[in-house]
Amino acid sequence: MSRRQFGSIRRLPSGRWQARFRDRTGRLVAAPGTFATKGDASRYLAAAQTDLDRRAFLDPDGSHITVAEWAEEWLARPGKRPSSVKRDRQALDVFLPTFGTQYLTEVRAHDVQTAVDARARKVSPATVRRDFASLKAIFAAACDLDLIERSPTRRIKLPTVLPPERETFGPADIARLVDEVPAQYQALVLVAAVLGLRWGEAVALRVCDVDFQRATVTVAQTVEELAGHVRLVPHGKTRTSLRSMTAPRLVLEALAAHLREHRPPGLGPEDLVFVGRGNAILRRSFVRRILHPAAERAGLPSSLTFHALRHVAVSSMAEAGLPYSVTQARAGHSTARMTMEVYSHRSSAADRSAADILDRYFAEAFEEAEMVPPLYPELPDRPSADTNDQSRLAAGCPQRQP
Repeated sequence: MSRRQFGSIRRLPSGRWQARFRDRTGRLVAAPGTFATKGDASRYLAAAQTDLDRRAFLDPDGSHITVAEWAEEWLARPGKRPSSVKRDRQALDVFLPTFGTQYLTEVRAHDVQTAVDARARKVSPATVRRDFASLKAIFAAACDLDLIERSPTRRIKLPTVLPPERETFGPADIARLVDEVPAQYQALVLVAAVLGLRWGEAVALRVCDVDFQRATVTVAQTVEELAGHVRLVPHGKTRTSLRSMTAPRLVLEALAAHLREHRPPGLGPEDLVFVGRGNAILRRSFVRRILHPAAERAGLPSSLTFHALRHVAVSSMAEAGLPYSVTQARAGHSTARMTMEVYSHRSSAADRSAADILDRYFAEAFEEAEMVPPLYPELPDRPSADTNDQSRLAAGCPQRQP
């Protein structure tokens, strides 16, 4: 076997010559056939090198892999969260009856557009876009590995998604809702409606994630519910989901009262703040069992979702005049890389100011509803230290790496 600067050539027992080389990912690629002479094999490698330099090389395997086979390989890639795999599989199942048996190189943009248009006649524009995103992702991955030259999902016209008409709720609405929710869940509603925590973040809060000395609440893990099973996940939805924020007194007082009145004494730092029956992790059925009836009694839509409470928190911060960067950091939203880096380094002074403004914004409505418990006697004045110094570890909370 002779060695070359690019690729390699070897003579097979049959007397013919085989050419092989490594692509940009380091994967060994063999020519689709063998060559009668060493010169022919050498010319193939030279052409392949030129195509790679021009990003025009196509892996011959691309014409032998069906869309269904490639979808399974793509779904099995390491690092994908189980919830993401389930979502992508459901989306791809929409298109696999049409494209599954075709080879990757056979699918054309016209065929994709026809399938998208047919789907748009059956479901909402938002659902079409969600399903199409997974189809687009598998073809983009095929392009990255040179299995196809260009994606057939490029420039596909998708149905327009109109902004949803959302019910707007204010502090007075939240005060009525809290009044109707069973006492052991009132703090949970406030954590969502004032701090803006997602469901998985709120029900995953541990005792050590609430620092009463520094007046902070930290999101360090989430709860994931999939196919009827729940589990704690030591990372967030996005990089910015793991965050620490100064909490308004309203929330801290409610959390203190909750731990005092609805959780047994002697809780460890890893124990959950909010639990269901038998100290089990709360499930999403909470919304149907608890939140919907409480909303109806409070004069709010009985279809109120837990995520709608998060919208209340974000819109309240905007209406209260908080800087957009502070709102985004507290909500744990993700945007462009540069924006994320800027938001993740917001000043602790601005963060403390956010908690003070939210205190004032919600205080009047809750005082009128007589929903604010007496000030927790151990709750200190607002600290001046930076909220991001990981001081909560002093409470025994193990450090998590994003």
